[in-house]
Amino acid sequence: MLLKFSKSDILDSSLVYPETGALGFTILTRSHFIHAEERDSDTESESEATVTRRTVIADKRGLTVAEIGWDGRRPVVVIIGKEKVAVKEMFGSQSAILSHNVLGLPARFDTEFFWLAGPDGLTLLDYDSNQIKGHFHLNSLRVGEHFITAPLSGFGHHYLEFEPHPLASTAELIVTFILMEVMRRGKFNQHPNTLDRPKLWRSTSLAHLGKRIRRGTI
Repeated sequence: MLLKFSKSDILDSSLVYPETGALGFTILTRSHFIHAEERDSDTESESEATVTRRTVIADKRGLTVAEIGWDGRRPVVVIIGKEKVAVKEMFGSQSAILSHNVLGLPARFDTEFFWLAGPDGLTLLDYDSNQIKGHFHLNSLRVGEHFITAPLSGFGHHYLEFEPHPLASTAELIVTFILMEVMRRGKFNQHPNTLDRPKLWRSTSLAHLGKRIRRGTI
């Protein structure tokens, strides 16, 4: 599946199918207020409430399929369909892959799948076969079936590409990509306005990195 972000802000954008332009999903992030249970919500002003953000992902019919609650840049709650999931439970229980230039977290739906984030990219890797099953293309131009980095900031689009998995809904894959991308920016000190900065990297770089890590752990 291939989805194109209509805006550079991945938390406030439509996701469309590039072949047809048809709407697939809508991602909206808005501030909202949480009132402490022990306070009187009838007399409490908005300034006394806790300000948070909530990301809502809706399908083409406008129905909510997933939500992410935020405390600043930190996700605190995830809802997929009717399932409320702790953020740490969005990932598997296997050991994470950590180094100075890669963050790797296991997928919860498949023990052989790892989300790999590096300074220049984010992929979903089948650890056993060393095949890429998902990729977030940043500020890219689509040329046939391939993607190249746009020569100028903002000249390209962000694309989310992934293969369906029988144990993970499309909503779960989108949510986890968002969580991983936010963590990637935080780990590598990338602010949202640096996402469009051109990068000279190939889509297989993280796969090769995953292969080297795998060799070192066998």
